[in-house]
Amino acid sequence: MSPTATLLAFGVLGKGCLKRAFFQAPIRALSKHILLPAALLWFISFLASGTAAVDSWPMLAIAGAVWLLFANSVNYGGMVLWHERWLLREAFIPAWLLVAAAELVPITLFAIHLSLIHLALLASSFPQRGATVETLAAGGIAAASGLGAGILAARLTGFRPNFAFLLPKLLLASLVLTPVLYRLSALHGLEGVWAMANPLSVATELGRAGISIQAEALPRYAIPVACALSGAILCWGLLTLRVRSTSFAEEHG
Repeated sequence: MSPTATLLAFGVLGKGCLKRAFFQAPIRALSKHILLPAALLWFISFLASGTAAVDSWPMLAIAGAVWLLFANSVNYGGMVLWHERWLLREAFIPAWLLVAAAELVPITLFAIHLSLIHLALLASSFPQRGATVETLAAGGIAAASGLGAGILAARLTGFRPNFAFLLPKLLLASLVLTPVLYRLSALHGLEGVWAMANPLSVATELGRAGISIQAEALPRYAIPVACALSGAILCWGLLTLRVRSTSFAEEHG
């Protein structure tokens, strides 16, 4: 693979992701992705009072960052990769490079959110851990499942344009179904089943384990199952990219 192919893939997908995320409305994007998370962290960390509040807000913050990685991978990763799917048909550009290029913007935003969380933790008395394997695993599961889901969402939008209006509601539903605002143990006996069915539930708990020793133990085989499910979603999405569209307008949209 030549350096030109690498630059082409990163240039096209990076420009598409940045255009979708920032160039169309830079002030709104800055407020949404950076200023709003920073303000929420400041509010819940510096205005929290009591031992319970101080001990709980980092768990909420890191779980929210993992879910945001999933949502951003859908919006700024998979959907952009679908619109630039002609790159996958070029023999000199491998699929792994396209996946890395499509995830560049979501991973960068995830790194910013993690930095904001660790800065807030430094300013508080919460005992934190450094960057761990759990955090990387959580990011990998969220990014892979989000990228694959984004490709499939873009495919459905091509068949049913009204699906674009439904997608934000589905992402909001995934926030409710994912243990971000609550802990996995709050499901009272269903945590094992839900951990096996929803890879994001495993990702959020791994994210919590990456910053705190107070994280809850996951059910047996939950991590391998979550990795397999997220990998299957990503592979399904990449295979969908190779399918020829039924119309010229969709193929060149």
